[in-house]
Amino acid sequence: MENNELKKIYDNPLHIRYMNNPSEELVLEAVKRNGLAIKYINNPSNYVKEVAIKNNPLAVEYIEDLGEENSILAVSLLWNSLKYIKNPTNKVKLEALNAKGWAIQFIENPTEEMQLKAVSKDYDSIKYIKEPSEEVQLAAIKKYWAAIKFINSPTLEARREAVKGNEEAINYINFNLDELKILIGDNIKIVKYVYDSIDVDFVVNVVIDKVKEESIDEKYIKDFLELEILEMNKINFIKAYGSKKAKVFLVDYKLSR
Repeated sequence: MENNELKKIYDNPLHIRYMNNPSEELVLEAVKRNGLAIKYINNPSNYVKEVAIKNNPLAVEYIEDLGEENSILAVSLLWNSLKYIKNPTNKVKLEALNAKGWAIQFIENPTEEMQLKAVSKDYDSIKYIKEPSEEVQLAAIKKYWAAIKFINSPTLEARREAVKGNEEAINYINFNLDELKILIGDNIKIVKYVYDSIDVDFVVNVVIDKVKEESIDEKYIKDFLELEILEMNKINFIKAYGSKKAKVFLVDYKLSR
């Protein structure tokens, strides 16, 4: 009789639903072949739960008294199984985030630690975080500048970090003229995206203040010199307004050509 029942399980693991008081062997065979078969098993042992989860982590939806260990097993195998785990512990949540930052969407009121873990794993998981703190915004943007696209109200520091990462970020943020001065000071190459909507003298005045700085970096000078959309004698401009350091970078640039 047992062999006949076992054959039925081999053919269709979900046949376990029609069996009265199936043996542990039959139960294990069923969940080994289809983890979702645990839906039809009363009071499964911890080992049966584990076998079912290893076959299909989504089996957690049908497991009562899952326990932390089996919960961790499930989310480590399939991050979105977190969706079906009732009252997961912080350890389970963090394990899910270790697997995929997007798991943050299944965590109610995530801590800042969890948010940081999510965006450090997957920058775009910030789209699932309501009102992320500046620290979380910056962590996501430092991972990849395009995270700015998913932030509804980025702080000025977050916007600055984004344009430092890539000038194209200017297309995804709002700014006023005072903020634009700061952003141009962070990355002169954003000018090619805003040139048609601002006065040239505005840009020139920002750059004058920038090149006067002794702390100016070499990349800014190089980017300024190579910015084709800004038609002017840039060499004479740096000679006239540049700090000592800016002029050194200018000489180095000319020698490298």
